[in-house]
Amino acid sequence: MKKKIYSLILFTLHFLIYYSCFFKHPKFCAYLIKLSLIKSKIENKNKKNKKTIIVLERVIGGRRDIEIIQKSTNQSFEILFMRRSITKIILTYFCFKGKFFFNYHKPKPSNQDYLNQKKNERDGHEQFWTDVIYYLKKYFKNNHLSFVTFAYYYHAEKALFVGCKNNQIPVKLWHKECFMSDEDVRSRVKMNEFKDVFKYFYKISVYNNMMKKMLISMDKSNKKKITVNGCPRAIDFINKKKNTKRVKNLLFLSFSIKQGFPLQKKYKNFNWKLSYNIVIEILNELSKNKDINITIKRKSPYTYKTPYPIDKRIELFEGGTAEKFINDADIIIGHNSGSVIESLVNGKYVMIPFFEKKSKFKKYLYKYDKSIVYTSKEKMKKDILNLINKKVLFPLENKINQKTVQYYYGNTKNVSQNYVNFLNS
Repeated sequence: MKKKIYSLILFTLHFLIYYSCFFKHPKFCAYLIKLSLIKSKIENKNKKNKKTIIVLERVIGGRRDIEIIQKSTNQSFEILFMRRSITKIILTYFCFKGKFFFNYHKPKPSNQDYLNQKKNERDGHEQFWTDVIYYLKKYFKNNHLSFVTFAYYYHAEKALFVGCKNNQIPVKLWHKECFMSDEDVRSRVKMNEFKDVFKYFYKISVYNNMMKKMLISMDKSNKKKITVNGCPRAIDFINKKKNTKRVKNLLFLSFSIKQGFPLQKKYKNFNWKLSYNIVIEILNELSKNKDINITIKRKSPYTYKTPYPIDKRIELFEGGTAEKFINDADIIIGHNSGSVIESLVNGKYVMIPFFEKKSKFKKYLYKYDKSIVYTSKEKMKKDILNLINKKVLFPLENKINQKTVQYYYGNTKNVSQNYVNFLNS
């Protein structure tokens, strides 16, 4: 019932925002945005808020990073979350003005829709956001207002950035997409489709040096704005207390079949389907063993679904964060994802499937130590069975994987203060 009520409220919000565009009411749109902002669940220890930060929420992971910093510090700023669907609604209107009905229901404008906007459409889009931000600034009165976004290539947000710049409101890039294969990094630097967006960012935060180098390669001026602050998740749910237990819980972190491959058209047929499907075969075989508890954690309904039936003895979960599942697991099978790096930090046995027929695909994997990358189905299955019921002291030290952790998570020694400085700047 709650889900239906939420869907109805969201539908109404989308309709009213679309209405405000159609009838050119930026003041009403700003009011709707202010009304729809979501307060952080983390209580502010410092009641004297001098700043209000509106976070353009992408996924649960982005909100989680922000709230980790809130929990660990005595911050003097208020955090409010803004649904990204709002920017998509407004872009939808300016891309498809003539098609009024139902465009507001499930907005899905693509990168190309944004890039192919005619000049008058883009000018109107940017002017509308300039007016919206002007009124939003007035609604917050004397508070110092700023925006935070999690990636530079969200096409629907650029006009909002223009509106902020026209109203002297800083936009900060908390670049959460810091886990990539080296080939993907090289491809993004070469393509650099959104290179003109960096001029709208006041400050940029990244987890690691790899991402810093990538963003500077895209725009030399980023060098003056960028700081490497580490990954907040390194101080979140990591269990440092030693505990001896028998190995029995196996977790499969369902992964994107495209992650790690560049975005260009020539890679459109590249995927990890074979590796994914073979993992399902392994899990189905292992599920017959009563000593193993097997769980599959799917990130969302849009994650790849294998054509193979999954044994009923395997528990399947969808949506939400992976932290609880990682905490409970002993052995984790994953691929190219931040959750796999979290699993390494959390001292678990981690296995990376690489069952592809094309050996050249290995260069699209993240920088894992070769000892945890499996090219043989039988070896993975054998190693899992050898671990089951073995008494192990967790968390594992995982010394051989420290290079991987540091490469992606960066230096996390002063991570909380680093992000407070970034948000307060």
